[in-house]
Amino acid sequence: MALVDGVVTMEQEQKDDDICEKMEGWTHEDVGKRIPMRKTPNGTYYNEPIVSVFCQFCASEFIGPSREAGGFLGGHECLHAWEISQAMGRDDGMVE
Repeated sequence: MALVDGVVTMEQEQKDDDICEKMEGWTHEDVGKRIPMRKTPNGTYYNEPIVSVFCQFCASEFIGPSREAGGFLGGHECLHAWEISQAMGRDDGMVE
């Protein structure tokens, strides 16, 4: 952080070892680094962190950009809710 005109600001500088140039194939060694710019069909992401998350229900793991990590977790939540509803004999997709 830096103090500019009495206001605390976040510095945007990144060390070279904090930057990941990969666009796929991320590993545990990449977790915590940032992708400076990543273009997708849906938009462009800047300074996106690489994270590691896992599903608490089935232990599947995902390593990659934070945006996709959210989709991974949300997708697993929906999948497992559906699986549970099927096991309970419900047909409306909801669980109790």
